[in-house]
Amino acid sequence: ALTKGGVTYKDDVWHKECFLCSSCRAPLAGQSFTSQGDRPCCIKCFGNLYAKKCAGCNTPITGFGDGKYISFEDRQWHQPCFKCSRCSVSLVGSGFFPDRDQILCTDCNSDD
Repeated sequence: ALTKGGVTYKDDVWHKECFLCSSCRAPLAGQSFTSQGDRPCCIKCFGNLYAKKCAGCNTPITGFGDGKYISFEDRQWHQPCFKCSRCSVSLVGSGFFPDRDQILCTDCNSDD
């Protein structure tokens, strides 16, 4: 029986020591976590197993921390990584030009 200090998740109550990441079995009580389907998952496992990877830095886009990201066709970027492939100016809120696997600002695109 649970008397105190349990964790409620999806209308079920868990002992803190039983509420674990469905992948690595790390304790989740008091930690940031997400879910994959209906299974709880720690941020690290979610990032490694399920999250899309940033086209700029190739690390997972988890939506935690600065969770804003840019999506274009089949690629995603963390907001700080969305910059011109040539001159590195930020392309957030600006026009940009896809060029094969690169993205270019207006100036670099017109240099060709």
